[in-house]
Amino acid sequence: MSDTASGAALTESSRGGLGPASRMARRMLLRTPGRSILVMLLIAIPILGLTAIDTVEASREATPAETVRLKLGQAGTSMSIVSAPDPQLTQDPVDNQVTGSTDDTSDGSAGSAESSDSDLLTPSQILPAGTRTVSTRYADAIVETKTGLASLPAIQGEAWDPSLAGRYDLVDGRRPTAKNEIMVSPATLDRLGISLGGTATVTRPVKGAYTVVGTLRDAQLGTDGVQLYGTPGLFDGISGQKALTQTTFYLPDVDLSWSQIRKLNAQGATALSRSIILDPPPASVAPRLLDSGSGGNFITIVFIALLGAFGLFEVCLLAGAAFAVGARARQREFAILSSVGAERRTVFAVMSIEGILLGFLGGVVGVALGIAAAAIGIPLISHGVQASYPGFHVDPLVLVLIVLASTVSGWLAAAVPARAASNVDVVAALRGARRPPKVTLRRPLIGLFVLAGGSVVALMGGLVVIGTNQVAQQNDHMMTAGIVLLVIGPVVMQIGALMITPLILRWVTTFLARVGTAARIGSRDASRNPSRTVPALAAIMSTVFVAVFAMCLLSGGQALSIRGHYWQGPENSLSVGLMKTSEDGTSTFSSPDGVADAIDRSFPGARARVISSTPSFGSLGETAVSSYAVPRHAIPTGRPYFLSADSTENSIVVGSSADLALILGEKVSARSKATLASGGVVSLYPQYVSDGKVIIDTVPAASGADGQPQKPIRSVSVAATVQQPDHDFAFGTFMSPSTAKKLGVPFEPTSVMAQLATPPTAAQTDAFSASLLLVDSDFGWSIESGPDLYAATWSWALVGLTTIIALVSSGVALSLARADSRRDDEILASIGAGPALRRGFGFWQAIIIAGLGALIGAGLGLVPAFALSLRAEGVTSGYIPFSPPWLQLALTAIAMPLLIAAGSWALTRRTRQLGPSRRLPAA
Repeated sequence: MSDTASGAALTESSRGGLGPASRMARRMLLRTPGRSILVMLLIAIPILGLTAIDTVEASREATPAETVRLKLGQAGTSMSIVSAPDPQLTQDPVDNQVTGSTDDTSDGSAGSAESSDSDLLTPSQILPAGTRTVSTRYADAIVETKTGLASLPAIQGEAWDPSLAGRYDLVDGRRPTAKNEIMVSPATLDRLGISLGGTATVTRPVKGAYTVVGTLRDAQLGTDGVQLYGTPGLFDGISGQKALTQTTFYLPDVDLSWSQIRKLNAQGATALSRSIILDPPPASVAPRLLDSGSGGNFITIVFIALLGAFGLFEVCLLAGAAFAVGARARQREFAILSSVGAERRTVFAVMSIEGILLGFLGGVVGVALGIAAAAIGIPLISHGVQASYPGFHVDPLVLVLIVLASTVSGWLAAAVPARAASNVDVVAALRGARRPPKVTLRRPLIGLFVLAGGSVVALMGGLVVIGTNQVAQQNDHMMTAGIVLLVIGPVVMQIGALMITPLILRWVTTFLARVGTAARIGSRDASRNPSRTVPALAAIMSTVFVAVFAMCLLSGGQALSIRGHYWQGPENSLSVGLMKTSEDGTSTFSSPDGVADAIDRSFPGARARVISSTPSFGSLGETAVSSYAVPRHAIPTGRPYFLSADSTENSIVVGSSADLALILGEKVSARSKATLASGGVVSLYPQYVSDGKVIIDTVPAASGADGQPQKPIRSVSVAATVQQPDHDFAFGTFMSPSTAKKLGVPFEPTSVMAQLATPPTAAQTDAFSASLLLVDSDFGWSIESGPDLYAATWSWALVGLTTIIALVSSGVALSLARADSRRDDEILASIGAGPALRRGFGFWQAIIIAGLGALIGAGLGLVPAFALSLRAEGVTSGYIPFSPPWLQLALTAIAMPLLIAAGSWALTRRTRQLGPSRRLPAA
């Protein structure tokens, strides 16, 4: 700008107006559009993530209208028969599955009182004469598929009725008009290997061949879900009184009021009404039995709150790095402003307004991109289940707050560089001179205390969140306070780390001085120019910090699900139960003949073995056996579930060491083999073993007056060793057949197990189902697939996203830093530095900035995750396990900086030398 224009502007500015400062800020942004767009994108990327997460979570919550569509379709009411007439029965107004009693409305136990089928009232007895009903009931049907027999879920009833549109939607074909016609879900056609008009053959419970005339989509079913639809009782032959409690009755033409629903409750029925869902009565009239407060998914709340706060802090650091380096590049322009009479507040206002404008624009762009990302991602993660994401919801208030926070973050990001720019030394800046940084230990020492203080605050926040989550009645204010501490602590830690960074850079310079010329020059440049190095390092540090914390939360959540998973056996193990229950309630174990052959034929490479165990308490009925054997708990415990007092199934397993290896899912140790050979017991849990022995109690089969096992008839102590597997399996102790006979422990074949080489395909399971039906149609079977392992997938995605953000942010920061140090490059070229030296200079400079930033960010990101895993006095467990994904963290902290450095080496361009007419900057 010209001096005259600047003077006129400043004259106007001296009168207190912000207009001239705003105009100058806009002009500076427009003069460097590339830099402005890059800064805006740096701000937009974290905002994109926050917006996408908020939109996805908002879309999970159904509106009343969506709830009506998903639960009632176009019908007015749905009704369920839950008990015989009961004047005390009541229900939740918006969820008829939750019932209670007018004497105690705390839980849904009133409607579950035992009553015979003959005591139940039918809809025709409850509803006025002529009321039209449409019924649906779930069942299982054994169907011939293109690869064999398979058990497929089915809905019996008029699910295709137009009144249920929205709950069940016609996709293709037509509705059934005859009893031998059915509908299926779209994916079922491929499973059966037929097309519309083909025949589906059902073998059990009721044999029949049916023509498939159309496809129907269930709002609760995904795009790959299989399901059959037939008339009432078509597949299992059950109807009338026996099916009342399993049937949902829709009333297409009736919309009940709350008073009418209460009358139904007294007759043993509950109802869900369209008008009640859309406009629920006040709690004083219709008490809520379902607690829908904020005490639900705390992990989601903490996850979003922490990532949101850290994301905004990341915005400040990412944009702050760009503003800081940009301020250095504009030092001469600010000096000109000051030289023509501009006050410090004017220079500060120019750069602050830049931050506000770019923060607002970055927020708007980030919100728009986040909404688009959510719109693309929701169909992918929902897998077609409409009930998972009932609608695409955007929370306007939250998005406005996000844009506002982005604007404030942009201003804060520009405020510190603006303050430094307003203190410009006019003469030195116009001459191009730069003051060397002052070397002092005061700032790093203060930073060390700040870092330690932030760590303490973060740990306190974790303890508050954990303690609040442990109590029965969670305190929302305490939870909020804990989250605030968890946010403040890491933010303070990062500020402290940045204060220590100049000292660390000097240490690194001392170490790299012996590596080579390029490393020595690059490290010295980084340490002697902290004003451009620290902002770039901060940008990478904040990005890695957020990513590492998110990865730790994901892996900790997965560890929590693995810990709570009920393992029936090793992963990919198949188990076939041999127990059969007769109509009078007694149970027996059938012969395992043919089961192992069926497994080996259907699953190549499987190792099927017959597993024997003792009868469990009450499993065969009190008249089947007079007594049973069970190992005594040496250490009382309730975790895992298998060690609870009322769990005795598979508590003693009898077999060979090969059977034990199959149960463990690993090799039997030499110590365990020796114990079995010497007549001892191998325990899968240390809770059974005391002083190297296990006590086997023989207990009467008849239970005591309180329903619990009686005192032992006799007890015997036997030598034992412990071989504890990686997971808590549903097996207690193991002994050889000879030991069991010696101890008088009864045993017989109770199951057949096999370890599958790979996860089974649908064709393999269908073939096995068909083969097993030929052996015995009453045998049940299951395959242990383990818990859902989602953390690795999302952690790898975070590694990729972090790498992209880090590459962009480091690219911007390093480019701006490189522009700021262009004169240094020119000096190197003028004194004869070759391309290899200059490329090495760029490589080591990037290694120092990106490497230190990634290592510090990774280390700090572990602190809040560790804080959430702490245990304190009176606290039984942490909020979430501390289980970092070390491989992904190592790649983020080590491989990513190497990638950035390699990019810096490859993109280092040839630098022109200083010509004879160009002068070196004055000292």
